[in-house]
Amino acid sequence: MIRTAIALAALLCITPAQAADQRACIAQAIYWEARGLSENGQRAVAEVIWNRVNHPAFPKTPCAVVFQRTGATCQFSWTCTSLRHAQPPRNDSWQAAWRIAGEPPSSVTNGALFFHAKRYRTRWRHLVEVAEVDGHVFYSDRR
Repeated sequence: MIRTAIALAALLCITPAQAADQRACIAQAIYWEARGLSENGQRAVAEVIWNRVNHPAFPKTPCAVVFQRTGATCQFSWTCTSLRHAQPPRNDSWQAAWRIAGEPPSSVTNGALFFHAKRYRTRWRHLVEVAEVDGHVFYSDRR
């Protein structure tokens, strides 16, 4: 736990306490967006957050990315619901999300910046599909 906070703090140039807060934001996003997916699917959600942190068009911290709004649209659907303030139950799914949130970013989405569950139809013609993981489709910009 301490080693993870220090590594995250160094990566973001913040204190270990701030790093724990950032990790919690990533874990919440993993939990609310992907708790029913495999660990690879959960890592894919975390990877999108990190890809955004490292992209010039997005905020520079995981929490700012997770809670970013564009007008009335939330970037992560659960942040526009009552779940925004809900504390996930401390069950096995939460423990997995917390662990994965503390891992280095993976490379399963080929640089994706966006995703949605495959069951939803979207019109993201300005984006290119770069991966599919556990029934979620991942996209990047055309650059």
